[in-house]
Amino acid sequence: AGLGLALVADFRIATPEARFVANFVALGLHPGFGISAVLERVIGRQRAALMLLTGRRIRGEEAERWGLVDQLVSADALEATALALAHEIAAGAPLAVASTRRTLRGDLRALVEAATDHELAEQAKLMQTEDFAEGVRAVTERRPGRFVGR
Repeated sequence: AGLGLALVADFRIATPEARFVANFVALGLHPGFGISAVLERVIGRQRAALMLLTGRRIRGEEAERWGLVDQLVSADALEATALALAHEIAAGAPLAVASTRRTLRGDLRALVEAATDHELAEQAKLMQTEDFAEGVRAVTERRPGRFVGR
């Protein structure tokens, strides 16, 4: 759920040590939390496909290069940096900030709702498969999955 929440945030500030992963395929499962639609919107189709189809972990520096993270800071500066940005935004005219934010976010809510509906349907199908059972066992046992396509 962490990546899904981060993707719908207005800004993402992280440390170089941060890791971002959508490892649904390791579980034999379709992505959830709207990630299948929103990740592409944030980092582009090819990079989203790379993350979603491989389950690859992306570290902070790469996440920043890809546009997944807006700013990298040290762990000690993380909270202060986030608060400073929030205060900077809050210093603007509230109605103008809210109006601009609505325009920038556009159809995000509808996009997430539609994606989540589709994701849940796909997950329900995949949860009935041998591959899903194997994926859960493999992750629990900290080993690669041995998937059979059933």
